[in-house]
Amino acid sequence: MIRVSDLSVELGGRAILDGVSFTVADGRVLGVVGPNGSGKTTLLRVLAGELAPDRGHATLDGAAAGYLRQVHADGADQSIGEVYPNLFAAETLDPALTAAAEQLSRAPATEAESASATYDGLLDRLSRLAPPEVIEDARAALGLRSLSATTPVASLSGGELGKLGLLDLVAAQPQALLLDEPTNHLDLEGIDWLDGYLESFAGPIVLVSHDRALLDDHVDQLLVLADQSERAELFTGDYSSWLGELARRREEQWARYERERREERKMRRAIQAAESRARGIEQRTIDFHYRKRALKVARRVTTMKARLQREHDRGDRTERPAKVVEGIRGQFGEADRSATRLLEVNGISMSVGERELLYDASFVIERGDRAVLVGPNGSGKTSLLRAIAGDRGQIVIGDGRIDLAASARIGWLPQDDRALLPDDPDLTAVAFLRSAAEMSESEAYDHLHRFLFAHEAAGARVTSLSPGELRRLALARLVLGGANLLLLDEPTNHLDLPAREAFEATLEGFAGASLIATHDRYFIEHFADRVLLVENGGVRAT
Repeated sequence: MIRVSDLSVELGGRAILDGVSFTVADGRVLGVVGPNGSGKTTLLRVLAGELAPDRGHATLDGAAAGYLRQVHADGADQSIGEVYPNLFAAETLDPALTAAAEQLSRAPATEAESASATYDGLLDRLSRLAPPEVIEDARAALGLRSLSATTPVASLSGGELGKLGLLDLVAAQPQALLLDEPTNHLDLEGIDWLDGYLESFAGPIVLVSHDRALLDDHVDQLLVLADQSERAELFTGDYSSWLGELARRREEQWARYERERREERKMRRAIQAAESRARGIEQRTIDFHYRKRALKVARRVTTMKARLQREHDRGDRTERPAKVVEGIRGQFGEADRSATRLLEVNGISMSVGERELLYDASFVIERGDRAVLVGPNGSGKTSLLRAIAGDRGQIVIGDGRIDLAASARIGWLPQDDRALLPDDPDLTAVAFLRSAAEMSESEAYDHLHRFLFAHEAAGARVTSLSPGELRRLALARLVLGGANLLLLDEPTNHLDLPAREAFEATLEGFAGASLIATHDRYFIEHFADRVLLVENGGVRAT
């Protein structure tokens, strides 16, 4: 069981977590959600013992926790055997156990106790590891190539490191799980494997994720972290239930807000009418009787004003509800409707280097299509999008053709936002946006604000932006292009939940066609009207 009580953490003088409390029982899953920078990873680091809280405490009741990090920043000059010791432990423990057994059999009586302790320690550690066949099954399900313990970490991709982290967890057989974005870089087969692993896990799980399908499928309760102006909230239910609860609260808040404003307007009209009546009496007559009545009216007006002021000063008046993020209105909604068939891929073969990815791929994209490409990692989805976009590099098209309509205007969003980084390291996000479209500085700030950029972040250097901010900058630039055919490679990568929902709302109003490579199951379910499976060298509708 995981217990957290009144947990508070400050970093750099800023309160990252404040008064967080929750309990996660064995077999239960706590989902942690919130915007980037709200303290999700900080919470996991505290639970893992890497960071001490400033107040409160967190205990795991003696359970050995497995911690999957989102970013593998350390160990770039190490081997994967050093960074993921559990995964390759059997390779070193088996010969060590054999040597300890040999030493124990030959040890004199004075050294027998020490030799026995060494042997028992190695045996105990080996017995705690998952059987080799379990690790091999997980490796196959995750689509990870065989790697030796001496392979340098620096030679691997972020996706391979993430999968190694999951395999290391499986190997260690932990009693509690602390997971930071575990579906990052996983294809749908890998996510299916993770679903099964989480379903069968007997201990408590704390899951930080932007994967809404994963949250809906597994969590029993949500810890909703917010910015510094709001307290964390513990909610019983999955993510979709939380969205429903937010909608209900917003509706109730609007009803209270409108009711209070109606009552206030009614009282102000009554005050205005009473004041007008009293002034009229005073101006029409000097009769003491009527002027006395006017005085009573004036006193009642004073009482009503005092009541109105007290209600303002009470501090419990309903604030105007925050505007719901509805997406970004831009060129997405103004795509040219003249072309019907925008793209035709007809029997192409495609290779990268000596590796053949496709050998007979055909499909058509017409105006209004919402098509997604799915398939295992390495099946050729990204290379196919790059070939269509004209960003081919080492990609070679053999047989077949890729035909684009003469009126097709492509909006291309690669998976790696680092391709966006300008040559000038001092170029700001605003300046970078203005270099892509003719607009004033104030217009650029306003445009970035619609993509959830704070004023300070919009004026920051592009090279200093976080992965989430860089992705939003890429989307902001894409919207300005006036495309009628969007080619998007994992567009929701690195986006927090508010940014994902804003982007999806924007895409809803797009009048052109979309071809999107993604593993985001929630996005696929709510957006796609066509699913194209890239597998075994071909592309077929599912």
